[in-house]
Amino acid sequence: MRIAALDVGSNSFHLIIADVEPGGRILIRDRAKEMVRLGDATLRTGVIPPEVFQRGLAALRALRRIADRHQPDALIAVATSAVREAQNGGEFVRAARDEVGIDIRVIRGAEEARLIYLGARSSLDLARRRVALFDLGGGSVEVVLADAQECYFTASLKLGVIRITEECPLSDPPTPRQLMLLSDRVRTTMEPVVARLRDMGFDFVAFTSGTASALADLLAAGAKGSDRQPGTLPRKGLAALEQKLAGTTMAERHAMPGLDARRADTILTGAIILRTVMDLCDAEQAVLCETALREGIVAEYVVANRPGILLAEEFPDLRRRSVMELARRCHFHAPHAQQVARLALSIFHQTQALHGLEAADAELLEYAALLHDIGFYISPSRHHRHTQYLIESHELAGFSEEERNIIALTARYHRKAVPGKATKSGKSKKADRRRGSFERLSKPSQNRVRRLVAILRVADALDRTHSTLVRGVRCTIKPRTIEMRLEVDADPELELWAARRKGDLLESLTDRRLRFAVEAPLAAEPPRKKLRLVD
Repeated sequence: MRIAALDVGSNSFHLIIADVEPGGRILIRDRAKEMVRLGDATLRTGVIPPEVFQRGLAALRALRRIADRHQPDALIAVATSAVREAQNGGEFVRAARDEVGIDIRVIRGAEEARLIYLGARSSLDLARRRVALFDLGGGSVEVVLADAQECYFTASLKLGVIRITEECPLSDPPTPRQLMLLSDRVRTTMEPVVARLRDMGFDFVAFTSGTASALADLLAAGAKGSDRQPGTLPRKGLAALEQKLAGTTMAERHAMPGLDARRADTILTGAIILRTVMDLCDAEQAVLCETALREGIVAEYVVANRPGILLAEEFPDLRRRSVMELARRCHFHAPHAQQVARLALSIFHQTQALHGLEAADAELLEYAALLHDIGFYISPSRHHRHTQYLIESHELAGFSEEERNIIALTARYHRKAVPGKATKSGKSKKADRRRGSFERLSKPSQNRVRRLVAILRVADALDRTHSTLVRGVRCTIKPRTIEMRLEVDADPELELWAARRKGDLLESLTDRRLRFAVEAPLAAEPPRKKLRLVD
């Protein structure tokens, strides 16, 4: 199964495409990022400005195009602090759904921290170790204390780089007093949380954020021959880099090798926040974690949808998978449903010269046969009507609305009512409404349903006892009859009785009478086959 996970952050929008193997292993196939800066002004004013609003939608469109190229089975999107706190955040979510086709779930800080933990633990060495994990975003810092099995503590602090940059503006270049005030603000907010972490105990510190990676890249670009361990951010190196950034102008930071110019206005704030964290934690270095929220989205989906993932491996075709998902959800009787589907397809192909339906209709017939008895999940009484309701109310992925209605109606009429025939007096209004589903079909589709129903009825009758006695059907079309020669494993007395009763619609539509020839079981009368003709 392929999953697309989208993190609608306050600074950047991140997309990953991941393949999920049956055992739950996650393989990242592609990544994409759009630095939208959705938190610009939003975190200060509480409203997403119009130009930022449109910039965000444009970024979503671009990321949606990338996702669509990979044809994912699911696209899951979550939004964090900027959308969460904006008065018009709901409008942005609706626009994303209506204009881009992406359903965004807005999550709280605690949920964000939990998902970050799920993503981070796949790439951190947590064997018998606890991590103090800090995710620095545009609007907030998520704090997690966890090991490989359990998340012990989470917190969400309003200390994101965009938020603090706007709340504590710096001149160009910044003054010592401005830097001191900013540092004091960060320390005052962060200190109680880190004190809690230290009381609970941790073995190392880890950072997961674009800002932390950008600072590591700056250190690597400006410190040739450095003894910095790969994948880490040293405290001394970060403090020296902070001092260097504090003495530069915005233009000079724009020109710094190794720094994305779009981070020039927030990189100093990010350095101060992360250095303060390391000071409070008394950590000489922090591990850089490459996985975070978007990987956590995929990990959560795997846990919640493991049966569906296994189903995707079993049925790679989306349409068949959605049918089997509904069938299994309703605890269908698989041997009977599969037997009826097999017989129905056999009769369909052998009588195609009479009914004139196309190959695509055979697929719809098979799916109607597989689902024709799922109404028993609700009640044995009028189960055929419950079947119609279940199919019509379920989102069958990959099917058009007309195809879904054809499947539902074919399954609904597998018993004895005639499609399109007026409801008898005394029937409920609900029954009349469901009959109206047939009337709303186009005339060609109504004719398709009648012919599919006629075949399904005979196939269902030929497994009347649910014993799969009929191994095969051979049809011979004659001017006035259709002879069906049954290969059986035992005496199909009840199947023949049912087929005579339920074959009337097929006889009416083909203007031919059904006759059945039964080949006696091989074990019963060796070595010759005897035929018993049954009208």
